[in-house]
Amino acid sequence: MIDDVSRDDAHWYLLQTKYKQEHKAADQLRQQNISIFLPQYKFEKIINGNKVIKNEPLFSRYLFAWLEVENTNWTSVRSTRGVSNFVKFGNRSAIVEQRIIDYLKKCDLQSQESYIKIGEIVKIASGSLKGFKAIYKAADGDSRSYILLNFMQQNQYLSIDNQLIRKL
Repeated sequence: MIDDVSRDDAHWYLLQTKYKQEHKAADQLRQQNISIFLPQYKFEKIINGNKVIKNEPLFSRYLFAWLEVENTNWTSVRSTRGVSNFVKFGNRSAIVEQRIIDYLKKCDLQSQESYIKIGEIVKIASGSLKGFKAIYKAADGDSRSYILLNFMQQNQYLSIDNQLIRKL
């Protein structure tokens, strides 16, 4: 994802991509031997009752490209599949400082956050316990979770299908 190059006549430029084509643009630019940086974040999502870890661009429709001022075919970069245009301020393309890229690289390495955290209140969305609120306790594999439900004045520790619970 990141190719480090250090030269005085090269800078990080901000490129705008077409909608949902950040990865396509990054791949196409790599094929042209252009170093790119596409910061991403990981998040946990429940799809069809299963926990799935997804990677999404941190900045939707944007990526960074390391380009040499003199040796870059700017038209070729702008015409790359998935690239919409350079981000510009007036007539000048936006140059991003190295310290900002370094900071984003550190952020890019952070681990994903859990969709539902231990101790959070969840609501049972369907089934015989529909409408009840419970406390999320732990994951039980990829498709089930343990919850603590107060039912009839007693705490019940249950394993429940992820499709049945919703985060409040």
